[in-house]
Amino acid sequence: MALDFVTFALVGLVVGTGAALLLPRLFRAPRALTVLTGMTSGLVTGGLARVVLGADSLLVSTLVALVGAGLLVSVLARPDQRSRPLHRAPRRPHHA
Repeated sequence: MALDFVTFALVGLVVGTGAALLLPRLFRAPRALTVLTGMTSGLVTGGLARVVLGADSLLVSTLVALVGAGLLVSVLARPDQRSRPLHRAPRRPHHA
């Protein structure tokens, strides 16, 4: 049982660390917040999956922890909307 929760924590840790290191422009929050959110969400979603699905489904619970950690870490993502305008201004014709 303790090994399951260590697995869920490691899965969340990998998700949070991967998000903080691979996508730093999207995650403006401190890296520690992103990593700890990943670890905590992996523990919570994996623990809930273990309770709901039963103790004999470690693989499925780990996959639920992976998906849950990814979804909850993505809440912290803040794409910079100012660098990409949503619409273009119409061009003015050049007169010689």
